[in-house]
Amino acid sequence: MSPYLSNVTSLFSGDLATIGASIRSVGRDIRIADIDLAQQEAEGIAPAEIVTRYVAARGDHRIQSWLRKLAAEADAAQPFGPRLVDELDTLDALAFSAAA
Repeated sequence: MSPYLSNVTSLFSGDLATIGASIRSVGRDIRIADIDLAQQEAEGIAPAEIVTRYVAARGDHRIQSWLRKLAAEADAAQPFGPRLVDELDTLDALAFSAAA
């Protein structure tokens, strides 16, 4: 085998090892995030925390959808007073008008 081919092969193998480690790391991070979300959903989140996390999750539609479901559950449990879903709608409208 030529030295050039040997160097290219070892370089490619090294890159695959690095890519593989990165993929495993990302997969682990996703599993940890999913476990954290499930735990938070089981424990419940205060309405103020839902709004704070909703603002912080701009652009992450999966998290925002999950927080909207929690807001709807909180609204169903409290039929009187301010509606949390309405607050989230207002935040979306403000973000949309600011972007325009």
